[in-house]
Amino acid sequence: MVTYYAALSLDGRIAGDEHDLSFLQTLTGAENDYEVFYADVDSLIMGARTWDFMVAHGSWPYAGKPTWIVTHAEELAELPGAEPVEIFAGDLADLVRRIEARGLERTWLVGGGDVAGQLLADDLLDELILTIAPALVGTGPALADGAFQLRRFTLTRMEPFGDDGVRLHYDRASKET
Repeated sequence: MVTYYAALSLDGRIAGDEHDLSFLQTLTGAENDYEVFYADVDSLIMGARTWDFMVAHGSWPYAGKPTWIVTHAEELAELPGAEPVEIFAGDLADLVRRIEARGLERTWLVGGGDVAGQLLADDLLDELILTIAPALVGTGPALADGAFQLRRFTLTRMEPFGDDGVRLHYDRASKET
């Protein structure tokens, strides 16, 4: 199962220009439940821009969880403590099969509107957990970007998040829908 757990602005941006995440500060009055979600994840996928963001900030909070960086680069910039990390270039359906073959059950797509678009193109996103911040960003990377067919998801839960945010849980709709 591939889960896209992300926060976004009202206009569908996961960051502003230059990876600006200040819109997240508008999510006030809520308990951070990240640890609960993270405990249920056994692997990660992220794109090269998300990796570069992590490198620029010099920290790796995902130690011990197998992580695949989707990139065409042959090498990654150094990030102390980032392990186990593998580079992947190719068909994301192959990557998802490789992850499942290792017995990993829940993979988190960390950031990456481009990678989200690629996963959607192959109908590989199973679950969306989206926290909507009460702010408009204007420009920046979108939640999902790229060429993909219309994908239908079923709302399974909706709840207030803090003072003015909302959390939406979606599962991929069955093919018959």
